[in-house]
Amino acid sequence: MLAPVLSQPALPLNDPAGLEIAAEEIKAVRDRLEREDLTVLAYRFAGDRFCRASRFAAYAAALGDRFVGRVLPDSAASTDVAPFFAERVACPHSVVTAHLIDAAGQPTIEARDEILAFFTQRLVPDAGAPHSAGSRGEPR
Repeated sequence: MLAPVLSQPALPLNDPAGLEIAAEEIKAVRDRLEREDLTVLAYRFAGDRFCRASRFAAYAAALGDRFVGRVLPDSAASTDVAPFFAERVACPHSVVTAHLIDAAGQPTIEARDEILAFFTQRLVPDAGAPHSAGSRGEPR
């Protein structure tokens, strides 16, 4: 995978700091990230009760500076959500879908645009070499 993005990784629900990946697999991922100068972008809302800060901390510990976590303030989440989210996911959770505020200058739109720029940088041949300067996941 050349352009990995985690958007509010919530599983496993019963272990807020769990990653559901074996230690040797994490090592293989980290080795590849280093070898190919890749990064993993990740997004969550600060008050997300499903994707907690401990999950991001676990990814940061596992992947080091190859993990680029973005935490948006809860105030950046749309409150105009489908009934399912209002009833079952009563906290900001879905950064670039259900809780996205589709307006210029909004943090969720900036996250969406950063993800799209990251995909373009990594996956579109005409956008330049996929491992050129700045390929460390800082497309802004």
